Amino acid sequence: MEKAIKRGGRVTSNQLNRPLKSKREILINVRPYEKRIAILEDGRLAEIVYERPESNRLVGNIYKGVVNAVLPGLQAAFVDIGLEKAGFLHVEDVAGRPNLEDYDDDDGDKPAPRQDEGKTIDQLLKTGQEILVQVTKEPISTKGPRLTAHLSFAGRFLVCMPGTDFIGVSKKSRDPQQRRTLKKLIRDLKSPECGYIVRTIGLNETENEFAIQMKQLESKWEACKAQSELVQAPSLVHQESDSSETTLRDYFSEDVDAVWIDDKSEHKTVVSFLKVLSANMVDKVKLYEGDLSLFDHFGIEEELEKTFARRVQLKRGGYLIIDQTEALVSIDVNTGGKVRGRDQGKNIVETNIDAAWEVAKQMRLRDLGGLIVVDFIDMDSEEDKENVVREFKKAIRIDKSPVSFSNLSQFGLMEITRKRVRPNVVKEQSNVCPTCKGDGYIPSKETVVGSVDRWLRRFRAKRGEKDITMALHPEMITHVVENRGVIVKYWERSHNIRIQLVEDENSNFSEFRIFSTGSGDEITQATEAR
Repeated sequence: MEKAIKRGGRVTSNQLNRPLKSKREILINVRPYEKRIAILEDGRLAEIVYERPESNRLVGNIYKGVVNAVLPGLQAAFVDIGLEKAGFLHVEDVAGRPNLEDYDDDDGDKPAPRQDEGKTIDQLLKTGQEILVQVTKEPISTKGPRLTAHLSFAGRFLVCMPGTDFIGVSKKSRDPQQRRTLKKLIRDLKSPECGYIVRTIGLNETENEFAIQMKQLESKWEACKAQSELVQAPSLVHQESDSSETTLRDYFSEDVDAVWIDDKSEHKTVVSFLKVLSANMVDKVKLYEGDLSLFDHFGIEEELEKTFARRVQLKRGGYLIIDQTEALVSIDVNTGGKVRGRDQGKNIVETNIDAAWEVAKQMRLRDLGGLIVVDFIDMDSEEDKENVVREFKKAIRIDKSPVSFSNLSQFGLMEITRKRVRPNVVKEQSNVCPTCKGDGYIPSKETVVGSVDRWLRRFRAKRGEKDITMALHPEMITHVVENRGVIVKYWERSHNIRIQLVEDENSNFSEFRIFSTGSGDEITQATEAR
């Protein structure tokens, strides 16, 4: 085994008897139609990122845009950046200072107030004005992208923020002396034009590493400014790295045991990227050439398919029901068969704790965002409730997206908000059902019969035709001709009409199409009764 996986070597599935178990592994599966990047923690799928040729990720891109509407009532503006929908820019993302709550601390080191702080949107922007903006949230559903004028360039250890003098350190550092030392170091190294944030992964880096990365990030800013002078608005002036580079930048660290890639070209690209990012860890990148597919070899393909399931099983017998709507995501916690045990109270607490960890995992795996409401099983003991909340707090620590949540209400509900910057994974990887139109339900056979009956009544009141041809789904044909065609006879007798039935295998179960038997023309839209 040791020989087979020596650093820098190539490994096949025949050389490995089982998937590797480690703290964290990154798998990059490349196909002509999509790229999939999986984050594994202790051999289990924790996060998944999809990239397709048509996906065109926007977050991090910087545009030279044109303000096409200023709305004082919303304290916001719409900015044309050359996309189908204009971007949304709130006054907080124009004036004052960026939101740095994850990096502010108690030592009073806050960004100095800016001259435009406190001004209204119509004092800051005018229609037709050109402005540099960055995408912070992908367009979702009918909404355009969310924008900010507070630009930033993320590196592995640092985040560069042009136009501010602020220096922040990740709150994951709880050592006041370390925070003060890092801030002084960054202040001595940085350009006066840029502020910086030290990311969690950079807390223990050297002065030389910081200096190298500052040079890289500030050169991006200079290139961005130069490009903005050359192009006409609306135009793209800086494009964020692709999914592989972004994932490695955010996740690649000493905790990662290996990065597995099943494509030679992608492997070469990643190695070149990491030689600049972390040259000392390039040997963790391995080319996979096994007979099995990469995801099958690591045993996560089946687990990945479950990300689309409405029902999620918990490890001790309970389960979750996850429903997504336009307004929120609802998650219902159920005990399943565990209620048969002797100690029902203990079973409920165990199920709720299992659910707390699974909800945290599903939020990352499905990239759930916005408002999430979890209906935990009712518990009488305040201690038990606090225990469940405490476990959930532990479970979300590894989530890189900001998460806020409430304590359990008297009804056992927990409200959660989680920042999402890209479209929901389930919605992005699936289409709306053509039959139920996303409702999750289809009409019963009796309901379809009633719809046809009402159509016939209104049609006969408007038109005088007596001969029609009706195309129905085969199952509906079977239903209406059962019992000697009682339903069809009722339609013909009630509406004084002759009906010829035709099977339409391509139709949805709830659809029906009506044709004039004489002319052959479709007349379904002749009445509004659908």
